[in-house]
Amino acid sequence: MKPVGTHIVAEFHHCGKEILNDRALLEEVLRRGIEESGLGFVGITSHAYDPVGVTVVALISESHVAVHTYPEARHASIDVFTCSPQRDTTLNLLHRLKEAFSPATTRIAEISRGNPLEIAQTDWIMNVCDAPGFDIRYHVKKRVYSGHSRYQQIDIIDNETFGRMLFLNQDLQIAEADADLYNRALIDPLLNGSSSPGRVAILGGGDGGTLREVLRHNPDEVTLVDIDEEVVAAAKEYLAPICGEAFDDPRVRVVHADAYTFLEEPRNFDAVVYDLTMNPEAFTALDREDYLEGLFARIHAALVPGGILSAQCCSAYDEKTRDFSARVLGGLFGDVRFTIREIPSFLSPWVFAAARRP
Repeated sequence: MKPVGTHIVAEFHHCGKEILNDRALLEEVLRRGIEESGLGFVGITSHAYDPVGVTVVALISESHVAVHTYPEARHASIDVFTCSPQRDTTLNLLHRLKEAFSPATTRIAEISRGNPLEIAQTDWIMNVCDAPGFDIRYHVKKRVYSGHSRYQQIDIIDNETFGRMLFLNQDLQIAEADADLYNRALIDPLLNGSSSPGRVAILGGGDGGTLREVLRHNPDEVTLVDIDEEVVAAAKEYLAPICGEAFDDPRVRVVHADAYTFLEEPRNFDAVVYDLTMNPEAFTALDREDYLEGLFARIHAALVPGGILSAQCCSAYDEKTRDFSARVLGGLFGDVRFTIREIPSFLSPWVFAAARRP
């Protein structure tokens, strides 16, 4: 069959905040963009979700245009399907939408509809980077586990270079080949010449690697807080090279809860390890920066005087997140030390932070 249409799918990352949850403005922007691009506007409908997010769908004489926003992630997904032979009109529309949304980066795929669709390769995992300019692709030698929990996609694979690897929503969490490098980078600040880190909380870390490293230093007790029970279950079954028998240690308590909620109650930890994502959009409808500012404030409150925070932050190339981390942590703790470590499987230098509560 000959092509009967062109389907363009675009992802706008790190958009301006104002437009993403404004239903009326989104309708206006889409309507105006269609008309000014030379496409035939027919009608428009939209829906605002509770608490955030908007979907806008416009019918055009050539087919349709759809926009779905994720304000908490500063993200918009764009879908343009047209049977017009004039490809420039579609590109003009995308250009006008980019001007309105002001994304830091965009990703665009174009599909010829009516032809047999090319099946996406299933033996690669694409790790989409937060830093603009590049993405990373890992070969799947063997797919060990794949499932979708209540919160996220979970994939465990074997790779020729890095061994057993855990991905959450296609974002690499840990790899067997250099798990010790990552885990030591998180745990070394807790020791500070002490023989024991005392009472420790690990926020995230459902793979068990950081937990295993903490236990090597004889803590009094460790509370691991990970919202996703299925990640921990998968780690116990498939990530033994990384977690060992750490989850069976009697000093360990595993809590399946959102860290933000867990820290609502008074806590008295000697150390907190932040092994969570700096992009928590899958778990909260709050704006990313608002959520993280609130969470780090609660971590500060959960530490005893002199208590230590150790956190993984981001790729060294992700200057926006690095600057945000410095601002938030510096405002709470005053003296914050950042270090950069090479974690080979990340294929990017990685930033870690350490701070002490006065």
